[in-house]
Amino acid sequence: MIYENPSDKTVKAFDDVLITLDLERFGVTTKIIVNDKQKEVAKVKKLTPDVKFALGDDLLIIVNEYILDRLPEVEKNMYIQEVLTGVWFNAETDKLIIDQPDVKTYSGFLQKFGYDKYEVMKESIRTLYTAKKKEEEENGE
Repeated sequence: MIYENPSDKTVKAFDDVLITLDLERFGVTTKIIVNDKQKEVAKVKKLTPDVKFALGDDLLIIVNEYILDRLPEVEKNMYIQEVLTGVWFNAETDKLIIDQPDVKTYSGFLQKFGYDKYEVMKESIRTLYTAKKKEEEENGE
């Protein structure tokens, strides 16, 4: 199975950041699922009206738990904040917005944590993907 339900630990890690976005105040609901085969550690999608009607959620977060769980806690929290930095609700237009990064990350994220910590986090992720790929090759997956 390619998609799975997330662990309670993953849900809590995302909920801790989502609550700071105050999306629930506008009725925005979020669904988190796991796909350990995807290349991104996490990606955020705004659901189309038909999918929202079928699932009842506005926002879908797809997580590679294999990689996320292996990040140190500080970097895990940083990454979740990074991926959710561009998510906000425009009350004037009554729309959920997902901005694209203005560089390869968000300038506000870099201001908060600094570029050095950002680079360490990104290098940790690259190393974990390389190790996972090597492990899969050794196991014949």
